[in-house]
Amino acid sequence: MSTSDLDIIMEVKDLTSFEDKIKLLYSDQPYFKINRKIIRGKHVVKANFVYKGFEFELFGQDVPVHEQYAYLHMVIEKKILLKNPELKPKMISLKQRGYKTEPAFCKVLGIAGDPYEALIQYGKDQSYI
Repeated sequence: MSTSDLDIIMEVKDLTSFEDKIKLLYSDQPYFKINRKIIRGKHVVKANFVYKGFEFELFGQDVPVHEQYAYLHMVIEKKILLKNPELKPKMISLKQRGYKTEPAFCKVLGIAGDPYEALIQYGKDQSYI
């Protein structure tokens, strides 16, 4: 298996129906797990599984996709790399060493604190989002 996964983020109005559908469709896949949690005050359903050797994460919450942190992180990360292409090899190296994406970006940028919150704040400070 790869050390990366494919994150699929969705706006979901009915988390119970979403959870039931995910179980119906994917519960027979290797390493399937699904859970509900609260992230930043919002209820979410997150499912993980492997299909044909590739890891998937399905993430649903009642928030428009373009406002979800996962989406905003990708926008910020793309703009950082476009502005600073020299960071790409450093990012690849950290990812190969097991770093998650947001902590790796914060490490190369010297940003302290919770990497998921700090990267959002950095994006706002730089007018990326």
